[in-house]
Order: sequence, then structure tokens, then C-alpha cells
Amino acid sequence: MDTEDMVRGALRDEAARVAVADWSAGPVRVQVRRQRRGRRVAMGASAVVAALAVVAGTGAVLSAQHGPQAVGPASQAPRVPVGPAPEAVAVEPGQQLPLGRQDWWMQLKDREICIHDAPAYGSGPGCGGYSWAADTTEITMQYYGNPPQYHEGLYNLVYHGPGQVARMTIEVDGQAYWATVASLPGNPGYATGYVWGPSRKTPDDPKAYPLEGIKLAAYDAQGRILASKTLSS
Repeated sequence: MDTEDMVRGALRDEAARVAVADWSAGPVRVQVRRQRRGRRVAMGASAVVAALAVVAGTGAVLSAQHGPQAVGPASQAPRVPVGPAPEAVAVEPGQQLPLGRQDWWMQLKDREICIHDAPAYGSGPGCGGYSWAADTTEITMQYYGNPPQYHEGLYNLVYHGPGQVARMTIEVDGQAYWATVASLPGNPGYATGYVWGPSRKTPDDPKAYPLEGIKLAAYDAQGRILASKTLSS
């Protein structure tokens, strides 16, 4: 048995001993500055730091050249989208970042993300804020429907915790997508990602947005998983 095999065996033994539960290191609060008319859904999903995520959780490390490299149970590895990831962007606090649709934009502040969605705010200045308590580690998703036809929706991923996010992915109905990563300059302790994807609602569907089975993941520049989660409801 060579040194690599010995290390892998030790990691497997340790992972079997440690039970990694869903947890959050502090309360998360969602601030909604304006009635969202039932269209926004904020889903929090607890995350673990990268070491535990790789050893006992997700089972993969992202490689820009070769895709995911399995280091644990391959069946738990997040799906990697086809093609290159979009380039990450850095924005100044309060700067309006266009989201690719008319009158849709985002602002980043200290521990706060504010999204201006056109159906709620039109061309006005308002936006709906999402914030969290300090010293928490979590991966979160917000979903915004786009009426009246609901052909698509905005998926807004948020990671706050240790490490710096370089790439984010989301898997919806078995299809994986890259999210465009946006963050404040330096190391603000969080990053967000956004992508337009399939709608979770139709005009004739009275039910709330079904989010069960959606998978989220955040990676650092070396391809290590900072957090990943499959939403349960």
C-alpha cells in the first residue's frame, strides 16, 4: 500500500466516524423591503467547510481541465455544466449590476444582496434585500418568477463563509448550469451567483414554486467545493 492509499484509507475511516449533519452557525434572517407578491422564494441550505465537504459530503473536486475528480462517493458529486464557466465579476458596494433582462439588476452591500425585479419594481429604484447574520456558513438560493408567461426564472445563489468563491453551479431537473459569480472587491466573506433557467411555475399552476431536488454548489479557484446542497423542499 503506497502513501496515497494510506491517506485515502485514513480519510475514509475518519469520514465514517464523523456524522455531518445539516447545521447553520447562526440565525439567518431574510429581509424583504417590499411585499414580494408570493413570487420570491428564499431557501437556506446549511453547508460545511471545504475539508468536511470533500471528505464526507460531496465527493468531488472540480477540475477545469478534466471535470469533477472523485475523492469520495461519486454518486454524491454535483453535476458539472458543459462548457466554460462565465467570468466572475467584482462590483463596488451599491453599484447596479445588470442581470440580463430589462429592469432587472442587483446591488451588493455588506452582508446584503438587493435584487430589483422588474415585475415588482418596474423602472423604479427599489429592490428586495436578503441578508444574514455574521459568522454563519451557508449556501442559499432565491428564486424569482418572471410573469406573465413564466417561461423562465432567475436563480440567485448566495454563499457566505470561509474561502473565496470562483465558480457556482446549479442543477435543475437534471440539467446543470453555471451561475455568473459576483462579489465585492477583496474578501468580503460572501459571493452570489445568478442564472436564468427553467421556470418553476406556470401561469395556470396555483401551487408554490417547487424547489425539491435542486442542487447548489460553490467552488474556489482550485476547484475545491466550499459548499453544496440538494434542496429537500
